[in-house]
Amino acid sequence: MNLELPEWVFLDGSSHLGNTLEGRVLLQHLASHTIFELFLLDEFPVEEDKALKTKVFTFVNIWGEKEIHLMAAHFTLASDKELDKIIEEAIDFYKKFMDWEDASMIIEETSKEN
Repeated sequence: MNLELPEWVFLDGSSHLGNTLEGRVLLQHLASHTIFELFLLDEFPVEEDKALKTKVFTFVNIWGEKEIHLMAAHFTLASDKELDKIIEEAIDFYKKFMDWEDASMIIEETSKEN
């Protein structure tokens, strides 16, 4: 059995209390214990909290549509300099995840048509 943990995980709020994170996307970098929340700014305008380290980024989906996102760090054990690097890595990870998710939707739609 491989007990190695991945570098990144999505947090799931499902429990006996219900889904306490419903409609929210939280990502954790395990090595630094950094917890990020992602917001799609086109759909959900967010009032920026100056206490949180944030970064706005653009994701171009497979249909060529630009999506503006905000990544906010809720918690970290990393230094400010380390956190800057981790945020860039988190954005890269999330963009790759979104590419994978978009490709999965196309495969699903294609299989329904056949």
